[in-house]
Amino acid sequence: MFRAAAATVIGPSHEAQGSPNQDALRLRGSEGGWFLAVADGIGSRPLSHMGSRLAVRVADKWLRGGLFERPPRDAIQDFYRAWLTALPSNDPSSMATTILAASVREDGRCSVVQLGDGLVLYRSGGDFGVLTGDRAGFANETAALGVTRSFGAWQHTSFVLSQPRDGVMLMTDGLADDLVPERLDGFFDRLIGVAAKRSRRNGKRWLARQLRAWPTPMHADDKTVGLIFRADR
Repeated sequence: MFRAAAATVIGPSHEAQGSPNQDALRLRGSEGGWFLAVADGIGSRPLSHMGSRLAVRVADKWLRGGLFERPPRDAIQDFYRAWLTALPSNDPSSMATTILAASVREDGRCSVVQLGDGLVLYRSGGDFGVLTGDRAGFANETAALGVTRSFGAWQHTSFVLSQPRDGVMLMTDGLADDLVPERLDGFFDRLIGVAAKRSRRNGKRWLARQLRAWPTPMHADDKTVGLIFRADR
């Protein structure tokens, strides 16, 4: 049996300015499995909060099943086209956003894709892994929907969640940028361990409290994290 929890909170600076949360989140159960997507609108783009919300909504339709039924390139290209079609603007760059998505089937198969900043952590068969590679681009430039057309900018992988506490975790860079690489596995296990003892609703509330109380320098940014994991037998 798989369980999941997720939360997103607006950063103090955006809250003080009356600005919307530029992060977006989608978590949904599906036929014994789960689908999770998180997105982070590029702060320098005026409508990025709209782009991120559309991204997670469109991902739910085009990536949830497509990641298993078609080659990754085909699923991603169809998703990108659907996102562009859904935009209420002829200027995609004004709504630029990152996107991270994970789809987990009832049998434990998991597929993950990422474009742009953020972090994907996972444990498969008891072994810990990190999908996210080095940041690409120059200075503050990042790969994003509405900016990057190349399939080569995407990262993707598949694995099986076969053991208790195996899982996948997605987060935006408002959280990821503050984590120490050498402690990522401990951070992963901590969140999975707490979520495993709580209901989905209580897990969401606990995650939101942790994000609001984030004590590090990047605390001003919006923060989003979601996780899907195999429960203890």
